Amino acid sequence: MPPSKADLIEPLDVREPPGRAVGKVAELWKPLDTGKIMCTACARYCKIGEGQVGLCGVRGVHDGKLWLYVYGKVITGHVDPIEKKPVMHYRPGSKIFSVATTGCSWLCRYCFLPGTKVLTTRGQESIERIFSSSVPTENPEIRRSEGRLAFTHKRRWRPVVRAFEHFYSGPILELRIPGMDDVRCTPEHRLYASVDQGPVSEVRADSLTDRDCLVIPRPKVEGDARGMPRWIGFWDGMEETILEGSGGTLLAQRPRSLEQMVTEDYIFAGIRRIHTKTYVGPVYNIEVEEDHSYTANFMAVANCQNFDISQRRKVEGIEVEPQDVVNMTLEQGCQGLAYTYNEPSIFIEFARDIGMAARKAGLINIFVSNGYDTPDGVEQMPRFLDAITVDFKGSGETEFVRKYIGIPNADPIFDTLKRIRDTKATHIEITDLIVPQVGDSLDAARRLSKFVHDELGPDTPIHFLRFHPDYKMMEFPSTPVETLEAHCAVAKEEGLRYVYIGNVAGHPLEHTYCPGCGAIAVRRYGFDITGWYLDRQNRCKKCGTPLPIVGSLEKTFKDDRFYSVLHHG
Repeated sequence: MPPSKADLIEPLDVREPPGRAVGKVAELWKPLDTGKIMCTACARYCKIGEGQVGLCGVRGVHDGKLWLYVYGKVITGHVDPIEKKPVMHYRPGSKIFSVATTGCSWLCRYCFLPGTKVLTTRGQESIERIFSSSVPTENPEIRRSEGRLAFTHKRRWRPVVRAFEHFYSGPILELRIPGMDDVRCTPEHRLYASVDQGPVSEVRADSLTDRDCLVIPRPKVEGDARGMPRWIGFWDGMEETILEGSGGTLLAQRPRSLEQMVTEDYIFAGIRRIHTKTYVGPVYNIEVEEDHSYTANFMAVANCQNFDISQRRKVEGIEVEPQDVVNMTLEQGCQGLAYTYNEPSIFIEFARDIGMAARKAGLINIFVSNGYDTPDGVEQMPRFLDAITVDFKGSGETEFVRKYIGIPNADPIFDTLKRIRDTKATHIEITDLIVPQVGDSLDAARRLSKFVHDELGPDTPIHFLRFHPDYKMMEFPSTPVETLEAHCAVAKEEGLRYVYIGNVAGHPLEHTYCPGCGAIAVRRYGFDITGWYLDRQNRCKKCGTPLPIVGSLEKTFKDDRFYSVLHHG
């Protein structure tokens, strides 16, 4: 078996949750001669010892068996148009019940955004600068930091041992502190805070409110032989002066109201507002020896380490049996289910059992997947899976996926697609998120398009996606429409017949065109179908050319197809 990135990742200790066997014994695993178990659900092939959990956080070993902790737990359920997956050429107009569990097969999401400043013995360093100036390792997402100390929540200096960078797409929180830079982090990250005027403790960012305070640790000003930074308070003014050992001065304003919120250990900084936004781009973290904390824009925060990750990959959700999910789907008048939001391969045994019950009830099943699967996983799919959208980023270009996704290369994704093709049981569509500046290579798009044409066929739909209009592009600009159009042109040059632009409502390349006469066969606006120009055999009404679309237009295409059904929160 080829080396996997799992070989480079230390297994995570199971602390709490779950700390014990929960869920159901998994099926996709193999015992190893070393006494460990190798999980075969995804292409990371995590090798997991007793009492440990895989990178996804939801598959762990107890009593010599691998358990799927989230079997029987659904974190969310939402009705979506099938076109939102996106699936354009299978049962168009369908209402789809989308479900997910917790867990993720990509790396740690407990991170800060670029621009976050960390107080170290080298001054106020941006967190991305700490990563870029650290020593590379075999894992492109992890670097070794040398000769740098960070200031911790215990008011002392401790070595920074590692720095982390990975690609993130999802919600972030902006914590607004009067007179200070916003703290921008992923929702699960833990910060040191006083909740409702209580004692200082580690608190998840997404549980904070504007009644709570973050804390700024106060350095001890007693003699420091190494010339560490010292803070001098001007309590009758509006600002806190930080005197660096180098002689540089940094100012951090604070409102007068904080005058009564100072103790020997901390300055308490009240949260004024909390904004939730969506972000796509790199995120960062560091690991600090012993104290496992540092400061982010002066606020004390917990760092990223294996113990933290194992605790925060929460096993939670609404308890359901597979038939319960099927019943909910039928109650909403949906034609099928999608397993989405997180990577379905990590809970494939649960998805399969839901899917088999759904198929008996006449429902269809769709995966929205990163494609980082295994032969064992693909072997399960024909039993229940009708369609899959495989989501590339940056066209699967090796440098991009190494740096921003944390996998050595996209080869397992290409292998997965060929294996699914060979089953002849599952409809395939491809998406490719085009990331400006770092993931928009036309050469990479051409290679991907050629693969799709040669291995999957010229009728395979491919969707080049812009960042969603709601995304707040903090580090990268929105993908120019011209860039997406250039990618589409490359795909057509490689012989693909059905090439789409996604997330640009109203663009002409949202429509399906007849390859025979060039007329619009299916007109769309966003996820809505606004015109259907095919006969009952899905032939172009203008020239009679058959189009490779499975199923007729569903009557539900006119229904409300956007609403939440359940959410565990």
